[in-house]
Amino acid sequence: MDKHISIAIQSIKNTLIGLAQIMLQPSVGVGMVFLVGSAINSVPLAILGLIGSAAGTLTAVVVGFSPKYIRNGLFGFNGALVGFGLGYFYGPILSLVIFVLLGASASTIIMQYMRLKGWQPFTFPFVITTWLIMLLFRATGSFEIIPWSLGKGDSLNFMQAAFRGIGQVFFQEYAVTGLLLVTAITLNNWVAGIFTIGASCIGMLVALSFGLPTDAINLGLFGYNGVLCAIAFAGKSLRDIITALVAILLSFLIYCGVIYIGIPPLTFPFVLAAWITFWGRGWLDKKLSMR
Repeated sequence: MDKHISIAIQSIKNTLIGLAQIMLQPSVGVGMVFLVGSAINSVPLAILGLIGSAAGTLTAVVVGFSPKYIRNGLFGFNGALVGFGLGYFYGPILSLVIFVLLGASASTIIMQYMRLKGWQPFTFPFVITTWLIMLLFRATGSFEIIPWSLGKGDSLNFMQAAFRGIGQVFFQEYAVTGLLLVTAITLNNWVAGIFTIGASCIGMLVALSFGLPTDAINLGLFGYNGVLCAIAFAGKSLRDIITALVAILLSFLIYCGVIYIGIPPLTFPFVLAAWITFWGRGWLDKKLSMR
C-alpha cells in the first residue's frame, strides 16, 4: 500500500477514535456510529465535530506528541467537543470553523500539558477552551447564543429523556441518536453500556424528585454528566458500582450549582465530580491499607 494512502487511512482512524473517546471508547467502529448518530441529529453539527477531532489530532501530530496517544484518539475528543459545543450554542455555521480549529488545537495543547503534570484531563481542555471562546464572543458581540427551545413538557417522557441524556454528552438532542450511541457502547463494552443507561435514568429520576423543570428533564440535560461519570468508573465489582453512583450524584449537584451561577456547565460537572471521586477513593484506599 502506498505510504501516503496508509497515512491517510490512519489519520481517518485516529479522527474517528477521537469521536469515540468522547465517551471513553477507543474504537473506530464506535466512532463511526457516533458520527452517523450525530449526523442524524444535524449534518452540519456532525461536520463541526469531525473537524474538531481532526484538528486536535493533527495538532498533536505536528507538534510531535505521543504516537500511542494519538492512535488512541486521546488528542481528538476534546477538539470534537469544541466543534459540537460551538455549533450547538451558536448554530452550525461556516464562520465558526476557524474558532473550532483554533479551539481544538488549544485543547490539544492543554491536554498534553495536563498529562505531563500528571493530572487526569478528562474533558477539561474542552471545557476551559470553550468557556474562553464563549467569553470572547460575549465581549466582542461576534456571535449570539441561540435560545434553546425546550418545548412544552408537563409530563415525563421516560424513554425519550433516558436516550437524550446519553446523546447530550456531545450535544445531540434526538432520542434516536442516544439509542445509537448506547448500542455502540454496549456492543463494545457491555458493562459500560449498562452503566450508561443506568446513569441517564438516575439523573432523570433525581431531577424529577428535586422538582426540576420537566421540559429540561425530557431534553436529557440532567443525565449526560452522570453518563460520563458512570462510564469512567464502570466495572463489575460492588466498589465500582458505589463509586460510580457517588460520582453520578455529585455531578448532578455540581451541575445544578453551575447552572445557578449562570455559567454554561458543559461537561465540567463530570470533570469535577470525577476528580473528587478519584481523590476520595484513593484517600479511602490509603486509609484502609494502613489499618
